[in-house]
Amino acid sequence: MAPCPEHIKREFDESLGFIRQDIKWLIEHDSGLNYTITLLIGCGCEMLAACDGKNRLGERVFADLLPTGEWQLLAGRIYGALRDGLAHGFDTKHLLVDGNEHQIYLSVRGNQDIEIIRNNRGVGLYIGIRSLAEKLCDKIDQLEATLGRDESARHRFTKARQPTAGLNTNEAAAWHTLVAAKGF
Repeated sequence: MAPCPEHIKREFDESLGFIRQDIKWLIEHDSGLNYTITLLIGCGCEMLAACDGKNRLGERVFADLLPTGEWQLLAGRIYGALRDGLAHGFDTKHLLVDGNEHQIYLSVRGNQDIEIIRNNRGVGLYIGIRSLAEKLCDKIDQLEATLGRDESARHRFTKARQPTAGLNTNEAAAWHTLVAAKGF
């Protein structure tokens, strides 16, 4: 039996709710933190995919944020270049096409298209991330509404939760020492 909406709310607020809140704050305060916003988009896509039973395949959710057509064919590679590059090295991976590397440029300000550009560094990919962020926040809003009325969605959400980080014997002993030092 899936938990009731009240039990889900806190878990939602502390996961996808935080992502939505942080993205909106960063945009509303004109932070210009392109990499941070894009990493939050990547994590949000992965979390939404897990909640939809798509085995954390965030590229499927990311594809929904992109324009139709050829962009859909590139969604998986672009998602990986952004999410994996930013999560593991806080830099986007370049796209390698026919032996040539192409830089990805991100901007939360100005032009919100996704397009191929040419500049003094050659041909690259420009992504206006504000529009992706807004579409992702809309998807998070939709999931939140669905969780309030759909028991199977609540069940999937609960199942999608990150696994716990179990402590070994030595780590558990250290934990107990720290807790005891606080008098708990």
